[in-house]
Amino acid sequence: MKQKILILFLPLLFAACDSISNSGDQADVSGDWLIPKDEVFDGGPGRDGIPAIESPKFDPAGSVGFIANNDLVVGIKIGNEVKAYPHPILNWHEIVNDEISGTAFALTYCPLTGSAIAWNRKINGSITTFGVSGFLYFTNLIPFDRATNSNWVQMKLQSVNGPLIGTFAETFQIIETTFETWKKLYPDSKVLNTNTGFNRPYNQFPYGDYRTNNNQFLFPVPKDDNRLPFKERVHGVIINGKSKVYRLNSFGAGLKIINDTFNGTELVIAGSTDRNFSVIFNRKLNDATVLSFSAVDNELPVIMVDNEGTKYDVFGKAVKGPRVGEQLKSTLSYVAYWFAWAAFNPGAEIYQ
Repeated sequence: MKQKILILFLPLLFAACDSISNSGDQADVSGDWLIPKDEVFDGGPGRDGIPAIESPKFDPAGSVGFIANNDLVVGIKIGNEVKAYPHPILNWHEIVNDEISGTAFALTYCPLTGSAIAWNRKINGSITTFGVSGFLYFTNLIPFDRATNSNWVQMKLQSVNGPLIGTFAETFQIIETTFETWKKLYPDSKVLNTNTGFNRPYNQFPYGDYRTNNNQFLFPVPKDDNRLPFKERVHGVIINGKSKVYRLNSFGAGLKIINDTFNGTELVIAGSTDRNFSVIFNRKLNDATVLSFSAVDNELPVIMVDNEGTKYDVFGKAVKGPRVGEQLKSTLSYVAYWFAWAAFNPGAEIYQ
């Protein structure tokens, strides 16, 4: 009998999570795909069975009570507006279609790979929305766009099936951190609330002990690279087809800055283990100046200062000093579980 992840809708069955087959169900796929069809699996609920949020509602960060301080949130800043999307909601919906300052984007999150990525909903001049297809590749979310019904793989950032096959997503800079840290960064920001239009137990994680059980996998995924614990969260960056990861648990207490060079690109990585965040920017400016950075503590959201004396916030915006108003270039980078990063980026370098 075909097994499905009914725990997504039946919280009383959380305890049965361990009994779900690890073999997964082969997806019923048709047409041309950029990925092997026999590696696409049916997650169970079907298309839109996990409902994306289409009309998100927000509360001021200071009035939010349903999120614990150690719960993770995903923050985004476009223009001068800042919003945060809590994991406890994203775990149940995976996609939020939203807009800030006239910019339409989809905040996508896959709880099985621990990956949050925001991308532009304007594609080829038209704005679309994204939904959850119900398919998985390497246990990663496959969204579909409602304009063309094309399927995309989140961690590949690419349409892999349908009229937009081969198209890459344009991403936006985000930060993933605890709600406690977020409130210190942006206490006046807006936070997605539970007025989603759906009845879900947002105070419960829908996959049991999946996040902490290093050897639990609900669907097939390559597990050849065990250099790090499979469920360790890493922040990876992709430069010209090659990738490198920075371990979130290696930054230590306080704030650490790494001036690095990878695959010919000058990078600055800022992170904190106790504050549970990491960001990566290109430290080469448009005028070809290569900056070096050091940490600035106790001035959040400012986190670093360059060798010329300019201070930057956590989104890479120069807020004080000679280059005030300038913006560091973002990178193609995001946080995910190590097993997922290694599956999508074989041979990834690990920062030591």
